[in-house]
Amino acid sequence: MNRDPRFWMWGYVLDTVPGSAFFVDGETQCSLETAAEYLDCGSVFWMNSLHDIDALNDEQASRLDKFNVACGLTHVETNGPGKGGWKVLYAESAAKVSELSLLHPNITGALIDDFRSPTGPSRYLTAQDVKEIKAALVSKNPNLKLYIVQYHTSQKPQDATDCLEYIDGLTIWDWVSSNYFWESLYCDQIREFKEAYPDKIRIQGQFLHDYGNTGGAISLAQEKLQCQRIAQKMDSKEIDGWCVIQSGWFCREDHRCQVEFLKNYWNWYRGTRTQR
Repeated sequence: MNRDPRFWMWGYVLDTVPGSAFFVDGETQCSLETAAEYLDCGSVFWMNSLHDIDALNDEQASRLDKFNVACGLTHVETNGPGKGGWKVLYAESAAKVSELSLLHPNITGALIDDFRSPTGPSRYLTAQDVKEIKAALVSKNPNLKLYIVQYHTSQKPQDATDCLEYIDGLTIWDWVSSNYFWESLYCDQIREFKEAYPDKIRIQGQFLHDYGNTGGAISLAQEKLQCQRIAQKMDSKEIDGWCVIQSGWFCREDHRCQVEFLKNYWNWYRGTRTQR
């Protein structure tokens, strides 16, 4: 099956196997490129550079040459992991992405994680700041796209509309999954995002690990409901892409059912939609 660029894998390239990945406890055997190949994703969010600007290097980038790549822009917790004190290097890392994309033309963009999240490192970013980040991103390559992360329910769909001129796409996430949200609120949320960002790429994110609630794998019932709703919005073209987070959990036995369900669902979805 040809890899579909609308389907994204979010995660980390491992320098050693087994190795560590952020937001995955213990060690993992699954690097970003492995998970993306397993799901036949055409695109990846490469997030090593979220935590270390020096991760934007040829060695790691070369492992992702088969995929369309967007790189995480750098913010570092100066007081240590989980202790805050953020040092924001978005413009600096954007400039480095721009330069690296000349060596790796499959690098097509960059992403600001948790954009203006109330407790996050970018909560005070202004539209002028975003303008400067975008300028750095396109300094060597005018075709690069700038993505941001937004959250259902905890952020309003209009929260980033003052930056419309400088952003090219959004990834949208639901931190605490519930039947009520996916059955009653999701359609309205997507409609509002489409109205607020009509000419932007809108990618729906999906958690296989339930970070916001149980701290384990998402329940199969929730995963199935999410897949049904997201597929409907892909069919109606209200969203343009589908992203799963993250690769480090894919090799864990307690996430196996969720990973296999998603692989089966994506293969069914892509294999039964005729493209003209």
